[in-house]
Amino acid sequence: MRAKALDGEKEAQLIALRLGPAPAGFAHWTLRLLANQAVALDIVESISHETVRQTLKKTTSPRATSSTR
Repeated sequence: MRAKALDGEKEAQLIALRLGPAPAGFAHWTLRLLANQAVALDIVESISHETVRQTLKKTTSPRATSSTR
């Protein structure tokens, strides 16, 4: 079993980064931009855009899947 790439604190830092403004010249964050910025800010030594995607997917609100009856 592989060790987690991100602990709770690093996940929180990545989510906070995603919620902040996109870099100059970009309208929004991409997974690759987030991965590169996380490395540049020393949040992690290295990270793939897929790990970023999985981390952000875990934080998706359940409201998107709930139905009103």
